[in-house]
Amino acid sequence: MITATLLVVLVALMALRVPVSIAIGIAALIALLMADFPLDVVPRMMTDSVDSYALLAVPFFVLAGNLMNATGITERIFDFARAVFGTIRGGLAQVNVAASMIFAGMSGAALADLGGLGAVEMRAMRRNDYPADFSAAVTLASCTIGPIIPPSIVLVVYGLTTETSVGRLFLGGVVPGLVIGIVTMAFISLYVRRKRTAWGQPEPLRFANVWRTFRRGVLALISPAIIIGAIIGGISTPSEVGAIAAAYALMVGLIYRELSWARLKVCLIESVTMTAVIMYLVAVSSIMGWVITTERVAHDAAALIATHIQSPLVGLLILNVFLLVVGMFLETLPALLIMSSILLPVTQALGVDPVHFGIIICFNLILGIITPPMGIGLFVAARVARVTPEQVLRAILPFLVPLVAGLLVITAFPQLTLWLPNLVFGPSY
Repeated sequence: MITATLLVVLVALMALRVPVSIAIGIAALIALLMADFPLDVVPRMMTDSVDSYALLAVPFFVLAGNLMNATGITERIFDFARAVFGTIRGGLAQVNVAASMIFAGMSGAALADLGGLGAVEMRAMRRNDYPADFSAAVTLASCTIGPIIPPSIVLVVYGLTTETSVGRLFLGGVVPGLVIGIVTMAFISLYVRRKRTAWGQPEPLRFANVWRTFRRGVLALISPAIIIGAIIGGISTPSEVGAIAAAYALMVGLIYRELSWARLKVCLIESVTMTAVIMYLVAVSSIMGWVITTERVAHDAAALIATHIQSPLVGLLILNVFLLVVGMFLETLPALLIMSSILLPVTQALGVDPVHFGIIICFNLILGIITPPMGIGLFVAARVARVTPEQVLRAILPFLVPLVAGLLVITAFPQLTLWLPNLVFGPSY
């Protein structure tokens, strides 16, 4: 009864366009009052939920992404990706996806990719006569790959919420991210061939240009290898990797001489603001999670699923559909904080590895940035491309095919997710 009231209040407040963070807090407060829970311990519960070493990675990754966008690193990545991948059918659309995959190894947030590298990509596509709505759609689709390839803020939050190793999650996202990127690039090639467009034709391969752009952006291009290598080599924890990423971005910006005091000030202010929002969401969602746990909702759901569904694949496919719907109405982080604690016991009852489920739920909910009515990515992409959100929505619909196909592949083949973390850390039992 209490959980049902909590969810009804939450949905009602969001329908009234109350900010999600405030809606979660009000709904949790009402649930606590119904449970006659002493409210004087709530602040302690909230502070304890964010008093985590793993969460130190969040502000560092946010700062690293902002620094990379402010220091010209994104443009150097795009230039190199264009020299290499512009030779594939689809032209700059392929470059868009490839550049996002490279940038994903440095930034932990989809919207950081969309607002930073995405602006560079859409500007270049517009100059080469690509339709503005198509450019926005490709950019929006490609930025969903970013939070899967480490580092990733959503994987850190999932790991904290479910007590899953963040290091295993980071390595677990490498192969699935590459798979989704490759499937998307294959779709673009088929799309351009079928439409027979004047734009999207491959550009000539010039090795001199490849070498020139590589040499110009080598410090930016090797940063994903440094970040992932630090985890694989056991040199640092995921939290320490965040600090390494931020320090490296700062160093590269100084070497390239593109980081001024004014830009640094803006980066710091934006990073503090975004981090504060994320931490507040974690804090209030912990109260909601406590209510749901004490009501044994997750336990009862796991028992119900185990009674009626025996196949892990069938169970995951059902959860995929459910999570795609959830992503339409909730922003990624609040949805992740709420749903992960409820659904993890369900998947464990089916024998699904927490790392495998972590990649699945994170990518599912990330897709919510491109699906209305929430679809915050639609509005950001539309603003950057200077078109309407409705135009972006129509253009993005075909790209749901490769993205959902990639989701189904990583759902059906858990080895793609578990191979690398098992290789580095050993099998989990």
